[in-house]
Amino acid sequence: MTKRAVVIGINDYSRQLHWPDGSVMWPNLSYCRADADAMYHIVLDAFDFDPAGITLLTDQAASSANIRRAVAYMLASSDPGDVAMLYYSGHGGLHPGGSSGTYYQTIVPATGRWITDWDLWQAADQLQPSEVNFTVVMDSCHSGGMGDPRPDGTAAKTAAVTQEMIATMVAAMKTVVPFGITLPDIETLSNNIQSVSEAPGPVACYPEESNQELAPSAKATLISAARWDESALESSAVGHGYLTKAIIDTVNACPFVISNRDLHSKLHARVHELSGEQQSPVLRVQANRADQVFLGGFSDSR
Repeated sequence: MTKRAVVIGINDYSRQLHWPDGSVMWPNLSYCRADADAMYHIVLDAFDFDPAGITLLTDQAASSANIRRAVAYMLASSDPGDVAMLYYSGHGGLHPGGSSGTYYQTIVPATGRWITDWDLWQAADQLQPSEVNFTVVMDSCHSGGMGDPRPDGTAAKTAAVTQEMIATMVAAMKTVVPFGITLPDIETLSNNIQSVSEAPGPVACYPEESNQELAPSAKATLISAARWDESALESSAVGHGYLTKAIIDTVNACPFVISNRDLHSKLHARVHELSGEQQSPVLRVQANRADQVFLGGFSDSR
């Protein structure tokens, strides 16, 4: 069994796109590089990853092309029984997918085209769902519009969305595709949100239909920093994103062998504590993988 990882942390968004008026679309973040450095050492020291199999991309090295290339190589190199992990700390957002009211969740590289869940789904589609443990950890927002630091020292990892964009989203949004690597057929997902509305920020809020959360043939396990209608926060008080800080604390307190379900439960409690119940991590996984070991190898899930 071989364990490989691509670990990404981006503070510097100075070379990303700006709004037409020149204002910043993606404000710089403060602790994503610290998040990535911490996760690099966690997988190395606690989960027995070989340093030769870990690609660390931070700030300007974390371009769209470099991320895509690193993920594609990691997955193409994976054999049955192997572990592949993608960790990302940085900005997240939503990208419209045409006239059907579909929006794709994205991660935002330091430079270049945003990477959507559809892109990651296509990369993971080469995998057999029962053979490679592909685990994705996202410490980023997947919705919302707040980008400015708050008085209490927290900041949300998402764009400063314009009022006009929020109005368009509220009027048109019918389907939001979660990081699609967890779905067996992304094209079968439709109308999975309801009551889209504007909230202070401005933020687009959209509760998810619970019956479309999991897929029995998912090709990846996803641990996401927050629900769709919440922001993922980082704070000067802890020097990390809240999800990553919760991972650090949980791993340091356990014998490094923990199931996906138990890890999610502990992360949920710790992030609730850190955020004052403003942020709730999400687990998406095959139902029969929920009790498998986090970052543990496997060869069959049937």
